[in-house]
Amino acid sequence: MAKSTRIARELKLTAALYAKRAGVVEHIRNTGKLPEHINTGGFEIGMKILIRKRGTDIILTDDEQLVLDAILREKRLPGGNVVLVDD
Repeated sequence: MAKSTRIARELKLTAALYAKRAGVVEHIRNTGKLPEHINTGGFEIGMKILIRKRGTDIILTDDEQLVLDAILREKRLPGGNVVLVDD
């Protein structure tokens, strides 16, 4: 399987982090849409832990895929996003 592009990897990581935020997955299931705003407190730490545990080219869980689908459908990131920086 080919490596994902950097932007695709960033969006998958962002979706994974959003999915961990309280109420985000439930909100999408109930409304079909992302919340207007997603609290990003501790986002940087969560990102570091996620990358350490799963790497930068992750396979999404069902909940994370649900969030990614909503991000792609709505074309917005209401809680910011992960940015990968090359060495």
